[in-house]
Amino acid sequence: MKEHILFYGKGGVGTSTLISNVSAALTEAGFRIMQVGCGPVSDSCSTLHGGLPVPSISDLLRGDGRISPDNAVQRGFKGIATVEFGAPDNQPGLSTSEGLRRIFDAIEQERIFESVPADYVLHDISGESSFAAYYEILNGLGATRIFIVTSADYMSLSAANSIFESLERFGDARTPIPFGGLIPNGVSSSFEDSFFADFAHNTSTRVLGRVPRSLMVRQCELYGKTVIEASPLSNQSYFYRRLANQIVDVAQSTVAGRQPSAMSPERIREWAHEWADRLYALENGLVSDGAAI
Repeated sequence: MKEHILFYGKGGVGTSTLISNVSAALTEAGFRIMQVGCGPVSDSCSTLHGGLPVPSISDLLRGDGRISPDNAVQRGFKGIATVEFGAPDNQPGLSTSEGLRRIFDAIEQERIFESVPADYVLHDISGESSFAAYYEILNGLGATRIFIVTSADYMSLSAANSIFESLERFGDARTPIPFGGLIPNGVSSSFEDSFFADFAHNTSTRVLGRVPRSLMVRQCELYGKTVIEASPLSNQSYFYRRLANQIVDVAQSTVAGRQPSAMSPERIREWAHEWADRLYALENGLVSDGAAI
């Protein structure tokens, strides 16, 4: 039975790059993987296809109005099944949720997900505006875990906190999708590790394997490939493989784990100011014995 796993990341934190490398790592480990790009740009799966674009469901529907497993599912690196949703129709009076619902209705009618023998379906979701719509639909599909990818900047962590608020609201209405963990991406210093850890502590979340910042990621993207494909023996590949193993461990766990608890708007601003004070002290030599971080 295939498991649907959601990954959310604010635009610019590298969610698609991370998921593509996780997909490649899991495929190398013997799992059958399907990656679904849920963004309007349709570029989630490009590095699994040599940097080339993948036809989107929305474009196919706007063409001759028909989709099938043959034209909606493309095979990428080592046979990974890939699907791109693309941008829903912006018809007058049609909401984002209704546009996405039409795409999913077409997918369900043609049994696109059922046509692919996959162990895990990884959904790449970006943008808070469409998160609620995707969450509702994918919860109906029986999604088993949701992970949040973030970088070490206030806006990304604030966006993650907003998603935690959404998860709390969704949990009041129906059974929530269990939270898998926070994934730090592009980490460049021990300060950022501490920053993530303190955010996780204040929101009752756990941190999964960090992925360090590396120019190799950009280099491989310029070649149109994942790091797993272009540089399989690199240290960076090790971090992606370790993260992939952790994701599988969490997905296979029978214990759902604790749902995150969002900081209030007042508390997250206060928390940010506390860290600003720590940075000021560190930069101005007001800290001794490593007490600040």
